[in-house]
Parts: sequence; C-alpha cells; structure tokens
Amino acid sequence: MAGAVGRLLLLVALLAAAALGACGGEDGAAGQEQDAQLAVPWLDPDGDFPIVGSMTINPADGRLWISTNTGLFRVPGEGRKPVKVTGTLTTPNGAGEISELLVVRFIGPDEMLGSGHPAGGSTLPPVLGLIRSEDAGKTWTSVSELGTADFHAIEPVGDRLIGGLFGQAQVLVSGDGGHEWETRAAPRPLVDLEVNPQDSNRWIATTQDGVYVSRDEGGTWRAIDPTPNSYLAWPAPDALYRLDPGGALMLSRDGGGKWEEVGSTGGEPQWLVASDPMTLYAVLIDGTIKRSGDGGRIWSDFVAPPA
Repeated sequence: MAGAVGRLLLLVALLAAAALGACGGEDGAAGQEQDAQLAVPWLDPDGDFPIVGSMTINPADGRLWISTNTGLFRVPGEGRKPVKVTGTLTTPNGAGEISELLVVRFIGPDEMLGSGHPAGGSTLPPVLGLIRSEDAGKTWTSVSELGTADFHAIEPVGDRLIGGLFGQAQVLVSGDGGHEWETRAAPRPLVDLEVNPQDSNRWIATTQDGVYVSRDEGGTWRAIDPTPNSYLAWPAPDALYRLDPGGALMLSRDGGGKWEEVGSTGGEPQWLVASDPMTLYAVLIDGTIKRSGDGGRIWSDFVAPPA
C-alpha cells in the first residue's frame, strides 16, 4: 500500500504541472480509415506516468472521451485506438489551437465545457478559464475567467455550475452558465468533486487527506473518510461511487453515509466516470481504460495502452 500511495502522490505532483484532454471516434469503414489517419499515442511514451485530466461521455452517441497530457481524444469503441481532437479557441485576446492540457465535461449532446492551458508557444493566455464548445471540441469560445482560473472539476447540476479550482481550497458556483461566480471555501485543494444529480446542495469531494461532504452547497464541510486521493462518480442519487488507491471500488446508496466494496479495477486508478448507474469507465496509471457494465463488480479492458 505504501508503494501505491507513493505513486498516487507522485501523480498528484505531476498533475500540478498540467491539466488535460479526451477520446472517441466513428463507426464503419470510413471511421476506421479516419482512425488510422488520426490515431496517435494518448500517453507520453517518454513519461514515467500518463497524466489524465478528465473522462467524460458524449450524450450524442455515448462515446467516451479522455483528456491527457498529449491531447483531447474520443474513443471510437472497445479495442479501438483513441482519436485526437484539436479545436480552435476564440477569445477577446485572439485565437489559437487547443487539445492537450485540458479538463472537459459534456453538458449535452456535443456540448462541452472545458478549462486548462494552451500548448507551449501559443499566443493564448496560459490559463484558459472556462471555455465552451457546441460542436464536440472543434471550435471553442471563452466564457469567463480567461487568464485567471484553472478549473480541475466542472460539475453542471440543474441551473447551477460548480467549478473546483486547481491547487486551491476554493470552489466557484455560477447560476448563469459560468459567466458570474460566487466563491465557496473547500476543506483542502480538491482531487475530485461530485454533486448529487437531484440536489445541487449536496456535494462530495476528495482530497489528499480524505473525503468530505457538504449539505449546503459548499458552505460547510464534514470529513467522512480518511482515504486519500479517490475518484468519484455520482450517476444517480442512490449510486455514488468512489474509486480508491489500489483500485477498490466503493458504493454508497445514501450519499456517503455508508460504503460497501463492490469490486476492483485490478490496478492503480487515475480517473472514474459513469455513463449510467451500472456502466463505469476507469483509466489506470499505466493507461489501460477499463469498463464495467454491472456497477463495478467485474471489469474488462476497454482500450489497452499503446505498446
């Protein structure tokens, strides 16, 4: 366990240097031809660890996307190589290409919010604030906080938008789609954040020293578990998942009060996302993307890392 925690702490340190991109693709012969042309390694072959900033599901087609230090990718399907997506961000201060170093979240079919950084040498500001795309990452526009905010968690719930700031014990809340924000204090800088899908007042957050819950939209927090550096998915009010160091998947049906271990990914995790209460995806520290169709009890390889 000490070795696993050490690897997790090193991963957190690496994440301090970057925020990141996603995956996906097309079906049929035309899609396969495009995959052959555009598929590139979604992991840095020279890096000690792959760095994953987010995973998200496009409601338009149910495809998985993944953001890494090498780019934003969509995954065409099981066993298919992720395909890199490069878009153009337009801001009041100019335009430029973006793909790597992003955190993204779909909020509707082909509609996504993002944050992060441009590639080195770009004329864009080094911190992108909140950005938005309505065509699955091809074009982006600036929404707010350009040059000032780096969101590493983006959670839309009802008419509220919640953004966790990287490296800061702060969470921002917006009621107008991310144009204006109010600040909430967090117990620690966040590793991950999820919100009850039916009650935007009820939050859960993970940090380097444990798991915390808030029942008043981030006004106050209570520690509920000392497990560090976990990843979260909350696809239904009675299905809150927590993926712990080492790969153990925990399930709570009461919003974090009680937990049961339901399965294991079999490897050190980097991220967790759910497309529905039973279908989960996890990416491991070696870049393997795992899938479970039974609520995390059994996992299989969805995409293998590049050789």
